[in-house]
Amino acid sequence: MNTRTALIPLAAAGVLALAGCGSSGGADEYGTEKRAVTVDAGDEFTLKVPANPALGQNWYLAGPRPDGHVLKFRGKREDEEGGGGLIGGGDGTQFFDFTALEPGRTTVKLLHCPMGSCHSGTETAYPYPSASGSGTASSSPYPTATGTPDDRPAFFVYTITVR
Repeated sequence: MNTRTALIPLAAAGVLALAGCGSSGGADEYGTEKRAVTVDAGDEFTLKVPANPALGQNWYLAGPRPDGHVLKFRGKREDEEGGGGLIGGGDGTQFFDFTALEPGRTTVKLLHCPMGSCHSGTETAYPYPSASGSGTASSSPYPTATGTPDDRPAFFVYTITVR
């Protein structure tokens, strides 16, 4: 075998090895622009949404919760950036972390609440308060969003497929 023929499999192996180096080793993140997500069983992933909790803008994992056989909700966290020390002066992000457990399809429903319009930071999004703010429960007081978050409360519905 000549040297040139021997180098081709080595070069191909090097390309394949480098192909796996594209991620930072963390979970994949999906924003509000992609609402259909496909992951493999065992993958960890994050739904990443813009928020400014210091100004009362929050997101909540709404009921019904995702199918527990398909997804495991690992928790919610947030990050604030900039602002120069001024309360509410920076941008922020909230993260909803999940682990894909087994093949199937489920829905993750996040409730976007700008300027404290839905809940305080200690409440959950189920049962929902009425849209009129009277505090009585209703089945779905807010619309399902089709675009990016704005100044009205809305549900952001993600369809998660685990293969």
